[in-house]
Amino acid sequence: MRKLLLRTATLSVLATLPYSLAVADVAINGSMEFHYVSKDPGTTVSGASNDYFHNDSKVELGFSNKTDTGLNISMYQTLRTNNNSNVDSDASYMTIEGNFGYIGLGNSGGIGDELTPTAADLIGPGSTDAKAPQFYSSTGSLTSQQASLINIIDNENNITYKLPSINGLTVGASYKDAGDDASANADETVFAGSYEMVSGNLTGTLAYATNSIGGATAGAGSTNSSSIGVTLSSGPFTVIIAQAEDDQSTSITTEVNDYGFSYAVDDALTLAVTGTEVSETQGSETLDVTSISAKYTIASGLDSYITYHDYDYKAGASGATSDDGSAILVSLEATF
Repeated sequence: MRKLLLRTATLSVLATLPYSLAVADVAINGSMEFHYVSKDPGTTVSGASNDYFHNDSKVELGFSNKTDTGLNISMYQTLRTNNNSNVDSDASYMTIEGNFGYIGLGNSGGIGDELTPTAADLIGPGSTDAKAPQFYSSTGSLTSQQASLINIIDNENNITYKLPSINGLTVGASYKDAGDDASANADETVFAGSYEMVSGNLTGTLAYATNSIGGATAGAGSTNSSSIGVTLSSGPFTVIIAQAEDDQSTSITTEVNDYGFSYAVDDALTLAVTGTEVSETQGSETLDVTSISAKYTIASGLDSYITYHDYDYKAGASGATSDDGSAILVSLEATF
């Protein structure tokens, strides 16, 4: 009798398998970036070559079903290698979408990462993040060199909710629970919104986000970050102006202002110029970066970038070493 019930249950599962595969939409995307970085720092290290290679690859898997009641249920998994042979999960989450809006559950960047712009968006992949030089000292109080929301919920378990977009307005929130022990009270709450407007050939988007992080232990002070940015596009021209603040501690805040301009010369070539100013509220630590970038489409799915950075870092009272120099980043990106 048990064997009969087991065979019956197995046949029932197998009978539903083709149906499940038939209604599920599967999407697989991939990208690979290869970078060459050459530095000319104002402070030199004896014997240093000041150049290096960096690579970054991603494989993104997506599965989705649409239910009879109109819900879209999806699962996403991103596998990433960042300059080494280890494959790590860069994102893993599920979404439920319907007339009520959007719910995301799992490891993702959250609503702040999704909506806030920075001028660095105009100058190619990796130009101002871990693939490129960090132009300020990590021993100081500066926490970023771009003006999107600095303290985001990044690749961490969170709950994200977005209201349905209404007349160009998108509003949402993300929440991360830091844990359940005595030193894990640093829960994060992000609120963000964007408004898109169109007037003739001009398209504009205004975005704002804020993140509040509780103290790690009971009674400890919280830290906050916020960002506001405007993106304007008309024909081949795009302008981004953004401002961000981030509490490095309860008494020291990093302030970032950046602006950028890009011009699509034709379908293959785009030129961009950006400027970034970073400062902290105590100790006079500052960073100024001017960047010039060109993007050239070699073929469909294959883009090349060259970006030149000129930077001036003043350590102020941080105890770090001031640095006035430059860097060149040459990148090749393939998308599939």
